[in-house]
Amino acid sequence: MGAPADQPKVDNPWRAALVTLRNDLRSETERLKDLLKQADADMQAKKVWTSEKGGVAAGFRDDLHGKKQRIGTLVGKLIPAVEAEIAKCPEKVSQGEAKMLHMDLQGY
Repeated sequence: MGAPADQPKVDNPWRAALVTLRNDLRSETERLKDLLKQADADMQAKKVWTSEKGGVAAGFRDDLHGKKQRIGTLVGKLIPAVEAEIAKCPEKVSQGEAKMLHMDLQGY
């Protein structure tokens, strides 16, 4: 077909998959943060299942608060990591490269 530079370029399917992943992560992480924020706020305000200091409910409350913070930290690293991968990917690739990338994405 000619030199690779002469081949028509198409959208990079790997980059497209990463962009979709980033968008999904943005919406899901916000939803997750909101869910954990409300549950944590309810437990911290003792609106649900309370016990004296050191009781089972207090332990659960402290565990939930810690997990909320830990998940927030971990989730905060996901989107920048995906964005870094997107930045490495060319927007356009040759048709042959696109076919191979598509096959990789499909698990062939």
